Amino acid sequence: MTQPNPITALVIVDVQEGMLDLPGIGPVGRDELLANICTLIDGARSANYPIVYIQHEGVAGQALAKTVPGHAIAREIAPRAEDKVVSKAECGMFKATELEKVLTELDVRRLIICGMQTEFCVDTAVRTAADRGYKVIIAAGAHATFDTGSLSAGSIADHHEAVWQQAFGQVVDVHDIEFREGASVSA
Repeated sequence: MTQPNPITALVIVDVQEGMLDLPGIGPVGRDELLANICTLIDGARSANYPIVYIQHEGVAGQALAKTVPGHAIAREIAPRAEDKVVSKAECGMFKATELEKVLTELDVRRLIICGMQTEFCVDTAVRTAADRGYKVIIAAGAHATFDTGSLSAGSIADHHEAVWQQAFGQVVDVHDIEFREGASVSA
């Protein structure tokens, strides 16, 4: 007897106006990042996958503070009524949030993860999801960060994708992820 495919959810981490307004998003730019996430959203919707948005709540004075326009999820990928939005105040999407409850209620066991910022909240999302037993697919081309003083955004992305592929999940180009009705996914 074969096991049914686990239910898959698309998880979009911290793609908020305040992040996208900062200069220097790379290795993909703002428009490419949003287009690639839109591709994932369209695929998820066509196969009836749940979509979960993770929305960071920064403290007063920060670009993602709840009281400022930057807190809003990017308008190009705004959630619909049927989507789930989980607020977080820390780097980790599971820490002190309702995410585990949401995923359990949806019977989700596999996550396609995309979003911002590669070396912070996306990396933490990938690692903690894998540690919690979720099968993880990281959408290459649909996560982004910024150049730092010592590393380019491209180098940061390449490094993290190599680590994720080796130990935490499967890294798949956003255009190679195939969404299938019945909550299965192939790469």
